[in-house]
Amino acid sequence: MKKRLLSVLLAFCSVTLIACQSQNEEITLLDNVSDISISKSNGYGGLNENYILSINREEAISGFKEVLKKAKGKNQDVDVINEKPDYDILIRYENGDTHGLHLLLGNAGDESVITYTGHEKYGYIVSPEDTNELRKLLDAQ
Repeated sequence: MKKRLLSVLLAFCSVTLIACQSQNEEITLLDNVSDISISKSNGYGGLNENYILSINREEAISGFKEVLKKAKGKNQDVDVINEKPDYDILIRYENGDTHGLHLLLGNAGDESVITYTGHEKYGYIVSPEDTNELRKLLDAQ
């Protein structure tokens, strides 16, 4: 009886662990986005407030939101001492809240990584296709 119970418990735990690993966390947007500001990054831990681009047209915001929503979460080791993000992103919501993000922009055809400011151990992977869209947006500035 104990062996059977142990086997059932082991099977249940295995299924639970596999299910948890297969879920990809997504970036959560809190409210309706009113503005997205982008600056060249000075490094991890804070945002550079010298913005080079401000996105406030609904069409452009929608495109940027889609890229964020499709990014998949992944634990990663970021070398915050020797590496630095390419861009800082400030998302402003209609209710006054904000989110700070860092963007490590990949080359054309490569993945990019987005992290929340202050939470660099957990990144969100942006597909090569969406990296190309981000590059177009940033080149347009």
